[in-house]
Amino acid sequence: MAVNQILNWVDGAGWLVLSGGSDALSEVRAMALTRIAADGGIAYVGVNTSDDGALMDDFNELGAPAGFWVDIMTDTDQGIHQRLAEAALIVLSDMTDVAMARSALLGAAAEGMLVAFQRGAVILAEGHAAMLFGRVVVTESGQVLDGLHWLRNAYIVPAITSIAESSSARKVLLARQAAIAIGIGVGSALVLGPDAQVELWGQSQVAVALGGNISDTT
Repeated sequence: MAVNQILNWVDGAGWLVLSGGSDALSEVRAMALTRIAADGGIAYVGVNTSDDGALMDDFNELGAPAGFWVDIMTDTDQGIHQRLAEAALIVLSDMTDVAMARSALLGAAAEGMLVAFQRGAVILAEGHAAMLFGRVVVTESGQVLDGLHWLRNAYIVPAITSIAESSSARKVLLARQAAIAIGIGVGSALVLGPDAQVELWGQSQVAVALGGNISDTT
């Protein structure tokens, strides 16, 4: 397990890039491309193939290598695992229905991503997809579910710059369902590296609250 003074995350030779949401003016996607070290193409992960066009076009304009779409709702478990495990960069664009996305990612997709991450792939999760990598996720209805738990004991809140603004963060921290809450603004990213590196990309708007304390720190 990679360990920082505050943050603990899964071991791997890759980079975990948690973005608060895509912004046309942000450099986060371009910077993710510069960290690619593993062999393989780009896997664009989603639940609806109609969403792939604009996402792929944006990466192509940034000079990205060849990519392919992985539909975690309809592809076979074997196909999902193999294609993700062999990718050099895995992009999970914003998934507003976190309960559905969580259900679809559990199993073959999560296992394939972990294999890729362990051998050096970059994982870029944007918006609500970033929330999935924490200890818990909170659905639109307020239900608290287990996340993938790559970032240990953390609740990740996308598209906010102050934890104090998040009622769900207050609920999760006070109930001790997570030990830390992390707010990541749109156009910003929290980036976790293979040698316990912690970096802020883009607009660098990342807020952290520990335990029952919802006062923001950076």
